[in-house]
Amino acid sequence: MRIGLKSSAHSSDAEGVRDFAEQNGEQKGWDLKLAALCAEDAARTVRFLTGAVMACGGYVLSRRFDCGWTAAIEFEFVRATCVEMYSVLIAAGLELTAQSHLTMAALCQCTRETLEATAGDPVRVELTIHKTGVLPRCEPGGSAAPPQVA
Repeated sequence: MRIGLKSSAHSSDAEGVRDFAEQNGEQKGWDLKLAALCAEDAARTVRFLTGAVMACGGYVLSRRFDCGWTAAIEFEFVRATCVEMYSVLIAAGLELTAQSHLTMAALCQCTRETLEATAGDPVRVELTIHKTGVLPRCEPGGSAAPPQVA
């Protein structure tokens, strides 16, 4: 499968992917919808995540770029790598919503408890990223202070 970028204001490669995915019939696993904010360009973050997800053994199903302020990525991985994928999202500089953190935490905890039975189950994630334009403030010594809301 080839993933390419289109030059229109709103583009996605999901149409070709969904036909293939729907042929699989019965689905088991988790289907997550996550949301996050990022200080960097959202499209650049999605490009970074594409490589990071693949490096952790995941599959990128589609990417969408909307006018620089919003981007989305849909990817899939096996449950056994859920902690690594959660770490990748944080390492990419994403500020996940509270609900997204709770969802990922529940996935990781349930996987730990049922690893033998569920390690190979698929997890599909649809992540929407919005650019905030607010960079985190770094304190002396490298710690980060939460962004100040006006």
